[in-house]
Amino acid sequence: MMQKLLKIIFVLSLSNSIYSQEIKDAVIKEHRSNPIIYAEAFGGFACMDYFGLAGGGEVNYQYKKSLFTLRYSHLTGYVQRDSVFSFQNVQDNDEYAVMYGRRWTRNSHSFSVSAGVSSNNLKTTRRDFEHNRYLRYERYYAVPFEANFKWFKPKRKSSLILNAITPSVGLKVFGSISKNVFVGAGLTLGLGLNKKYEE
Repeated sequence: MMQKLLKIIFVLSLSNSIYSQEIKDAVIKEHRSNPIIYAEAFGGFACMDYFGLAGGGEVNYQYKKSLFTLRYSHLTGYVQRDSVFSFQNVQDNDEYAVMYGRRWTRNSHSFSVSAGVSSNNLKTTRRDFEHNRYLRYERYYAVPFEANFKWFKPKRKSSLILNAITPSVGLKVFGSISKNVFVGAGLTLGLGLNKKYEE
């Protein structure tokens, strides 16, 4: 009877030890999971009062499905001069934005939408008939927004977090809602930890 009782105790102890080890391994694996953080540069065409070019950069951090973004963009508007291939810069806008959004990740691509608040510095250049140049500076606040679709490598090179840093390419639609509305579209080039990579 005593031997059977000792065998039962031994089996229960062994099972508990195996179960505890499995939990410990799962916790370690969870702690090894990389954060999702990446930076990107973008450029393309945009239009405020005048059609022109826009570019900038941003840093993104994702927690679960929530996406937090810091964005800087510069927009330049042009008007055509007398010559067909001659253009004059008449508008410059610097935007500093903080945004919150949602991001959905698949095996090798992701889609995200974001909106937030921004501070903008707008410079407008005017010329009269005598070609005298006048500058007007304006600071205003706006509601920036953007939508992104990007592609990246689905697998990491090794278990090291640094080896999970991969490049990405994508498409971006961006803009800002205020008394000086602008909207643009372009391409993105990024680098970072684009998803949670499995061990």
